[in-house]
Amino acid sequence: MQKPRGLLTFDVEDWEHANFRQLDSADVRASVAESVRERRYAMDRNTDAWIGLLGTAGARSTCFVLGEFAERYPDAVRRLQAAGHEIATHGASHDLIYRMSRTEFREYLRRGIGQVAELTGQAPKGFRAPSWSVDPVRTPWLCEELELQGIQYDSSVFPVKTPLFGERDSPLRPYREGKILRVPVTVLTLAGLRLPFSSGAFFRLAPLAMIRWGLRRAVRLRLPLMVVLHPRELDPAHPRLPLKGWERSVHYARLESTVPKLTSLLGEFRWSGILEELASLERGTRESPSSNSPA
Repeated sequence: MQKPRGLLTFDVEDWEHANFRQLDSADVRASVAESVRERRYAMDRNTDAWIGLLGTAGARSTCFVLGEFAERYPDAVRRLQAAGHEIATHGASHDLIYRMSRTEFREYLRRGIGQVAELTGQAPKGFRAPSWSVDPVRTPWLCEELELQGIQYDSSVFPVKTPLFGERDSPLRPYREGKILRVPVTVLTLAGLRLPFSSGAFFRLAPLAMIRWGLRRAVRLRLPLMVVLHPRELDPAHPRLPLKGWERSVHYARLESTVPKLTSLLGEFRWSGILEELASLERGTRESPSSNSPA
C-alpha cells in the first residue's frame, strides 16, 4: 500500500527569532541582540541536520527562509537548495506583519524575496508570515501584495485561535484568494473543536501517537497534511531567550522529542515541498473560503 503524501515545511530562522510579548521591550531586544553577537551559535548545523535526516528518508520540504538568516548563513541556504528543498520566503525579518502598513509590508516583502533570490538565483514562489501574523481584518491587502511581487501561494493560515496567533474560522482546506493559493496547516477537528498538533510547540507537546493519528485522520478526510518545524527545535541545547512563565515553557518544551518524532514520521509518509504539490493542492480547493467543514 502506498504511503500517504504530506507537506513538510521548515521555518528557517535563528534561535532568537520569536514574537512573545515579553520580548516587546526595547531593552530586552537590545539584550538579546547583544547575546546573539556574543554567543556565535551556529544555527546552520541544524539546517545541515535537516538535510541529513530528510536525505536519508528520501524526503523533500519547503524551507521558508528568513532574510536575516540568509544574510548570516548564505551557504546554508545554498546547501538546502542543492539538497532538493524548495526555498521560499519567510520575510526579511521576524517582525509581525499586522503591525505594518501596506507600504511597509510591500518593502519588507521585496527585501525578503531579494535576500533569497540573490543566493538561489530563483525568485521564491511561496511566503509564510513570521508567527502566522496575518488576518483578514488587519492585513486585508496581503494577497494583493503577494501577487504583485510574483508569489504564487501563501502558507500563513493557522486555523485555530491561540493567545499569540491564528483564526478560529479559517478554512481547513486550501483555497484561492485572488490568484494566491492559501495553504493552511493541518489541525484536528473533534466534536467541533479544532486542536493544533503538527507545528512547532504543538508538535513537540503532542505525543507521537496523537500526531500519527491526526495525520492519518486528515488523510481519511482528504485534508492536506502539513508539518511545520524550526532549526532550533532540532537542537535541545540551543541558547535560551529571557522568557518566563508559560511563554518559556511553551518555547522550550520537549525539544528532545523533535528528532525522534520527525524520524518516525519520515518513514511513515511520503514528504515533499509545497511547490511540488501545488497542482494537487489546487485540485483540492474549496470554492470559497467560507467552506470550512472537513467532511
